[in-house]
Amino acid sequence: MNRVRSLMLLAVAIALVLAVPVAAEEVEKNSHTGTFVSAASDGNSFVMKDKDGKEHTHTLAAGFKCIGPDGKECKLSEFKDGQKIRVTTKEGDKKTATKVEALK
Repeated sequence: MNRVRSLMLLAVAIALVLAVPVAAEEVEKNSHTGTFVSAASDGNSFVMKDKDGKEHTHTLAAGFKCIGPDGKECKLSEFKDGQKIRVTTKEGDKKTATKVEALK
């Protein structure tokens, strides 16, 4: 019984170790970080500053997700100017955001 449990724990640990590099690569491929500046009044876009301080605008994709500092879904309008964020964009379309996450 203990041997089976040990083998199961080992299998789970190996799966987690192998999954982390794939997830990290996926995040880096279609995402970038910066700071939130403002949300458009129409709710369809927002402005952010990249790591070099350059402002640019993202349009929101259908099904867009916004994740607050607490890890829960929120509204983009809840972000304050200067909030550190990670923006994930559509494959091949760096202007259309599919997700914005608040960073601590």
